[in-house]
Amino acid sequence: MEYLWAFTTIGGPILLGLAILYATIRYMRRDRRYDPVSESSARRVREDIAKDEDRPGGS
Repeated sequence: MEYLWAFTTIGGPILLGLAILYATIRYMRRDRRYDPVSESSARRVREDIAKDEDRPGGS
């Protein structure tokens, strides 16, 4: 049973580091042409949410 604890103690941080490295590489290699489209879409969603909250009976 000690091998499982050793695997968790050593493998956990290694696995976490690999996941962070993978996400960082994916973020750096993204297509920046889509950034303005994503920003405008997010802004529209936030405006829609704010309108819904301002309505009477809105949640």
